[in-house]
Amino acid sequence: MKGKYTVLVIIGIVVIAIGATFYFIMQFFENNPTQPQPTGYMTGIIVDIDENGRALVVSGLSVEEAKSLTVQDILESSKEAAWFSLTMDQRNQIKLYDEVKIGYERLNESYPAQGSAKTLEMLNE
Repeated sequence: MKGKYTVLVIIGIVVIAIGATFYFIMQFFENNPTQPQPTGYMTGIIVDIDENGRALVVSGLSVEEAKSLTVQDILESSKEAAWFSLTMDQRNQIKLYDEVKIGYERLNESYPAQGSAKTLEMLNE
């Protein structure tokens, strides 16, 4: 009985140690100052989220306008729009019609533009 208890305690300690290690590694990479910093920022409303977790952010639009128009109408009338790939943590923070400020390293030249979000700041909390 004592041997089984010892094995369970050791397994528990190993599982906790692995979890703690993974957590601290993720925190390091999230807050590491040597990671590439954003070179540009875009502020706007999230008007669409696709099945891949990308968010369509459009500038120069109010939340009421975004809710009353279709995505196609918004894209036709907007000057600045971009699809941003998000990390899993960023995807869990957002929902439709949130006002956000997204930092990015580079955007391609298509319309809507496409890029990866380096930072995400919620503006309407």
